[in-house]
Amino acid sequence: MEELKEHTHKWYTFGCKDATYLTVKADYGPLSFSEKIQLGIHTLMCKYCRRFALQSKKINEFLKISFEKDNVTLSQIKKEALNQVITENSKK
Repeated sequence: MEELKEHTHKWYTFGCKDATYLTVKADYGPLSFSEKIQLGIHTLMCKYCRRFALQSKKINEFLKISFEKDNVTLSQIKKEALNQVITENSKK
């Protein structure tokens, strides 16, 4: 399997970890203009991050449908805890 590498250049220091973080962040709220630009440029160059973004979108759509269908909701405390875990793990 091909090893994942950070796609950075002298003029462009935005890597795969940053793109993954912004992809997940976009699921919870809007990105700033500069974040949208950085993510867009990176996903144009990186097939792995493009694939991750598509898979993440599909998973979120599936979960949304499942939660609506079963009328399942998370408490605000559990949402905040889950968001904190995702944020902490995405910075590693």
